[in-house]
Amino acid sequence: MTLLFRVLIWILPVLTSVVPLWLSAQDDGIVVVGSIEINGNKVTRPGIVLRELPFTSGDTLTQNQLALRLLEARENLLKLPLFHFVDISTSASATSAVRDVTVNLTERWYIWVWPVFDLSDRNFNSWLQQGDFTRVSYGLFLQQENFRGRLEKLHVKIRLGYQQESSLLYELPYLNKRKTTGAGMMLNYSRQRELGYLTVNNKLEYHRADEFLMESLDAAFFLRLRPDIHFSHTWQAGFHRYAVSEKLLQLNPEYTAGSAKLVRFAEFSYLLKADFRDQRSYPLAGIYAEGLVSKQLPFEKSDPAFFSVKMLLRGYIPLQKKWNLAGSFASRIVSAGKLPFHLSRALGYGRDYVRGYEYYVVDGGDFAVAKINLRYCLLGPSVVNIRWLRATQFNTVPYAVYPGVFLDGGRVWGIRKSPENPLNGKFLAGAGLGVDFVTYYDKVFRVEYTLNAEGESGFFLHFMAAI
Repeated sequence: MTLLFRVLIWILPVLTSVVPLWLSAQDDGIVVVGSIEINGNKVTRPGIVLRELPFTSGDTLTQNQLALRLLEARENLLKLPLFHFVDISTSASATSAVRDVTVNLTERWYIWVWPVFDLSDRNFNSWLQQGDFTRVSYGLFLQQENFRGRLEKLHVKIRLGYQQESSLLYELPYLNKRKTTGAGMMLNYSRQRELGYLTVNNKLEYHRADEFLMESLDAAFFLRLRPDIHFSHTWQAGFHRYAVSEKLLQLNPEYTAGSAKLVRFAEFSYLLKADFRDQRSYPLAGIYAEGLVSKQLPFEKSDPAFFSVKMLLRGYIPLQKKWNLAGSFASRIVSAGKLPFHLSRALGYGRDYVRGYEYYVVDGGDFAVAKINLRYCLLGPSVVNIRWLRATQFNTVPYAVYPGVFLDGGRVWGIRKSPENPLNGKFLAGAGLGVDFVTYYDKVFRVEYTLNAEGESGFFLHFMAAI
């Protein structure tokens, strides 16, 4: 599997960038990388920056090779969630054949305390249809990025009110001197008074109760190997426990396998990532691929033991002038025949949906969805300087505006067609126009007008890139 992904992710970068540059390159001299100076890293430790540079002091390169590696170094640093801006330059030292490198960084703000305002729906558009403020939960979310300047991640979330949750995430990216191995852990405990317990007309039916309908506990430990800049391997072992109420099982006896009130299972997974994008939040060139294999082992014989394989592939191709083409394909295959309701999420959840069907879900195991966007850079990328703000993390605001057109298609397999859920087993398609607003801290706001294959149309608002 690793070999297959390595072949896939190397094809597009080589064809779109390396080959044309290699054909046009002229060997105009040999240079040696001299000193490497890092500026602007008030919090980030130098070793974190040096880890992302595809060269070290003392390397012997042609001038053209050095120019290409400087571009790659800038892209690598921008893909970290650490810096707003990165500028890398060279200067001749006392010896003309030696080039000293200077890396100028503008760090982000790393400590955030967010108010929690969660909606009891799959997405903002579904909640907007109801507009029910009683189904809102509140709390605090502490987000500490680049903890201790070592790229460590620490997230603490406490949510009270209608739906309750406490969670902890800690990740230490580098355990060894070579900075190739990291580890982390996750804990999550939640109690829910409202759940989507059944799908009717391909919409979730919710039940509200004074008591909690489900209590869940999730814990996981993961080990991550990042042998080079572009690839990472993650092995994870987790434990999941769900306790559901009698009322929930009365509403849907198939919510859990065998109508069990207590569900416990272990989960083991392997995730391969390959990232050749030019940037993380809103890529314009390159390719990104994921492959996830997971195995679930229940504690009770009544629960299904199954494994699943999920693949994600995204590509970004710069066209002439300001045009850009982006496309993605995601697919999942599950070994189990029929999954219990709480494990049967397919299309309509998270980022796996067909645009134009934001109000709908299609449950099942196996699915595939493809998306394509043609985008035009109307404004930017540029920056606005806010002079009265002294903090460098906020006084320079990048922005860009990309209008475009799109077409999506997807389907879920392995489920029977049903008059209660007419989209089951049907090919879904949506097309429309949209505008993407891109700004700092990886924020993307999308406004889209979509027409789906059912003849329905409408405006939709999203808060992340479509592809």
